[in-house]
Amino acid sequence: MITWTNLYTRAADVTGVSTTAGSQDLTNLQMDINQGLRVFKNAARRYWTRVERSTALVENQQYYQLPPDCVRVTEVRVNSSGLNFPVNGVDSEAMWNRINIIPAMTINLPMYYFIKGFGEIGLWPIPSEDVANGLVISYEPRLTDMSIDDVTTTTNSTGGSVTCTVSAGTNTVTFSGNAITSSMVGRWFQVNDGSDGNWYQIGEYTSTSAFKLVNDYQGISGSSHTFIIGQAPDIPEDYQLGLVYYAAYNFYLKRKDTNTSTLYKGLFEDLLTQYKETYAAKTTGQVQQSVDDYRYSLFTLPPSPII
Repeated sequence: MITWTNLYTRAADVTGVSTTAGSQDLTNLQMDINQGLRVFKNAARRYWTRVERSTALVENQQYYQLPPDCVRVTEVRVNSSGLNFPVNGVDSEAMWNRINIIPAMTINLPMYYFIKGFGEIGLWPIPSEDVANGLVISYEPRLTDMSIDDVTTTTNSTGGSVTCTVSAGTNTVTFSGNAITSSMVGRWFQVNDGSDGNWYQIGEYTSTSAFKLVNDYQGISGSSHTFIIGQAPDIPEDYQLGLVYYAAYNFYLKRKDTNTSTLYKGLFEDLLTQYKETYAAKTTGQVQQSVDDYRYSLFTLPPSPII
């Protein structure tokens, strides 16, 4: 895992830029790192960029607010009696208006949706009853820029170092001082004294001295551990260094250093190509037995060879 602080520090080291706060060159590097992340995320929409949210269907309510970070809706479903039913999109406003002339149907399963303006989604037919979590929307989220520096072992009120206590097989982490804030949810945590090399995402804020991880801690139980809490790009770790290459490419391009710029551009594009090839689909490759030259009948399940 490469945290935000590690990323821009590495980019500064590559380009010779000072990491002093307020440096314009450092600000430009940070902006380019975030832009590089957008390029990566747009390259594989199917998995790493998908977000799903649900809300209640309300009787006689046709329009619902979209999530604030929604850029583009990819799929809409209605949940009824534990089953998810797909809802078809209507692109034309004129067609949507014509559909709404049709008298209301006595059915609680909307068949069509329409994105109205910037932040609303409409359903037809209008729901005829309340359904908890009945409307499920998948969408591409707006990317929030990384900007938060790492939090490492801090100093408590008595001047001592704040350390953490972890327990194998549980997801609760406690701290010896008030080092935790609710804004840390979603960031990544690591015990960095060599006792465990794994990174864990923070899933729930408990108090100023504790939080819960998304997954159970896998290292050795213990106390007085030093730690790091950092913001990290949500792309696979194998490709995070590509953001440094993208920033370095733009840095040298602006200075008309063509050779160095081309070098980092090539490194970036190589990783981007590998990323697209690996993560453009949701699943990994599957091994299948050869079917030779058989042709299969579509009318039998499972298919059998046609002799």
